[in-house]
Amino acid sequence: MLALLTVVNVAALVTIGYHRLRFDAHPRPMVPLVEPGNVMKQELNLSEEQAQEFQARFEKFRTETEPIMDSLEAKKAEMMSEISAEQPSMARLDQLAGEIGALQTQLQKRMILHLLEGKSLLTPQQQKKFFSLFKEGPGRAKGLRDPGAMGGPPGRPDFGERR
Repeated sequence: MLALLTVVNVAALVTIGYHRLRFDAHPRPMVPLVEPGNVMKQELNLSEEQAQEFQARFEKFRTETEPIMDSLEAKKAEMMSEISAEQPSMARLDQLAGEIGALQTQLQKRMILHLLEGKSLLTPQQQKKFFSLFKEGPGRAKGLRDPGAMGGPPGRPDFGERR
């Protein structure tokens, strides 16, 4: 049973590493929220004051999460290095998986706080629209969500324009 769990864990880690490397190969640019033509500003019909406050809070969020994202990337690279070693250490891989999980939890908690702060800036109508964009999926809310935070492939939040 332990051998089966080990094989499943290693396979999952290799898959995560592959997808992480693939998605990191094409980083998405961060576009300021208040630029003309911005998706969120247009979709939610934000006032200039709301847009500026969103931007300020987003910059704070990005500043707080950037070191977490960097640590995640470093831990995942370390994990891939360990997996590709001739004699990978399961103890080290388990430790790295735990550290990655803790960093992802930390990132999720910051995302929750960021969304709650953003929600507090909106009218009830804007809040309804804001969350409907997330529920409609990546095609509709492209640039409004962090796929990793919503259960998709990991990525940096992108509050930019539609592509």
